[in-house]
Amino acid sequence: MARALSLRGKIPGIPCTRQSTESGMVTTFAQRTAPPLDRGRLRTAIEDAFTDLALHPERNFHFISGAPLAETLQYEQRLLDGVPRAALASFSGVGNPWRLGPLDPGAHVLDVGCGAGTDVVIASRMVGPSGCVTGIDMTFAMVERTRQAISIAGVSRTWARWGHAEALPLPDASIDVVLCNGVISLTPNKIDTLREIERVMKPGAELRISDVVVEWRLPPHVAESIPLWTDCIGGATWLDDYPVLLREVGLDDAEVCETFDVFSGTRIEPRSSLFGARGANIRAWKRRVR
Repeated sequence: MARALSLRGKIPGIPCTRQSTESGMVTTFAQRTAPPLDRGRLRTAIEDAFTDLALHPERNFHFISGAPLAETLQYEQRLLDGVPRAALASFSGVGNPWRLGPLDPGAHVLDVGCGAGTDVVIASRMVGPSGCVTGIDMTFAMVERTRQAISIAGVSRTWARWGHAEALPLPDASIDVVLCNGVISLTPNKIDTLREIERVMKPGAELRISDVVVEWRLPPHVAESIPLWTDCIGGATWLDDYPVLLREVGLDDAEVCETFDVFSGTRIEPRSSLFGARGANIRAWKRRVR
């Protein structure tokens, strides 16, 4: 069930104003302490986990997935009715971008970490034939799942491409809306990833992030643990840091709009509760050229 995160009086939909700075720049705990995290091993572990979800969605994972996850995140059934069954079966995420409102017809949309294509298909139906949607994922099996979903759904001007969030294969200032569901918590260098996302956004474009946030800072042994990173806890961002991280890369008016109890009932619930880990819908806009 979604609910507001009770942290120092924050209210869903009210712009965040608290800042937490160290040496003039805000980063995650993991970045500040520069842990000896093997990024190659981390990337392989993440790819393995999501390849498994793409190819074997019936297995019992440490996270909620598929239709049960969509229900937990309060996806409306009318949106899911047009999503191919295989795409929904391999669905993963930590928030619901559609609770922030529909997309405008004709919009150019990017889904960073598109997974099996659930949000890609929903976005494509919203923007219509005058818009376009591109899904990017670093897992080949997920890219193939999204391509199959696009074909089965029969949506036009919609593509799935392989790539990394830190090096998006798109030109500057080409996107009206960026979706990013459950990705930032899996990227070691969040500033570089957010800068790359900002690069492809048009002035005034909207960013809808769904990500794992924590109420308390993570100790070093958590930030260094690859299993906890693949659990979406080791790389989670402290809630108060998010607005400042976004502002650092040129994104303004950041809001933490709503949070979701995505770890309830999973085998990692005890660990996630130690740090108040939850999924969150966060939005911000790229600064307009003056």
